[in-house]
Amino acid sequence: MISLLFGTIGAKSLELLERWGYGGAFFWSAMDRITISLIPTEVLLPLYGFLIGKGAFSFLPMFLVISLGALVGEIVIYLIFAKFGRAFVERYGKYFLVSKHDLAELDRLFEKYGSKVVFWGRFLPVARAIIAIPAGISRLDIRRFSLYSFFGMLPYNLAFIFLGKKTGENFDRFRPYFDIAEKIGLAALLIFIAWYVYRHLNKKHLSHG
Repeated sequence: MISLLFGTIGAKSLELLERWGYGGAFFWSAMDRITISLIPTEVLLPLYGFLIGKGAFSFLPMFLVISLGALVGEIVIYLIFAKFGRAFVERYGKYFLVSKHDLAELDRLFEKYGSKVVFWGRFLPVARAIIAIPAGISRLDIRRFSLYSFFGMLPYNLAFIFLGKKTGENFDRFRPYFDIAEKIGLAALLIFIAWYVYRHLNKKHLSHG
């Protein structure tokens, strides 16, 4: 049954995660953020929760290690886009329908609501994966970014680790609900992109009627 847990993730993966220990948890948590969810949190965290449930790890240390790893990954993404993202957008943004006006609007948004955007964005399936990009481009204060990112990630991390610990091999019963949440988030993102493209093709900007 373990080999069926979490779809394509099998017993061998659990053995490797257990063998790599807390250091491996820190690394994979950071890579989840750096690769922008190439290694899905929704899979990785319940796996570690499952291992906690079987006694391979302790809950609190693993929770802190994973959260710190995620924070490091977020800071790496933030720093990359803070250093290179703005110049890239200013030079090539027009090819992605991003104007200097939009960049100015982004700056105003993060100047006024940056901390709130970063914190609450952590609770949305799609936004949480990319929020470091606009925060870096707008160069939100890195201390504020780090603080609100860390505390914003804690409830999400706690929930998925706890579910993995408590449900074990029955986690697949809950998986469809997370798939639905992910699809809703993706649909919302696609709707926003379609609306954004439509507005720009009609020579309208976000701040205009």
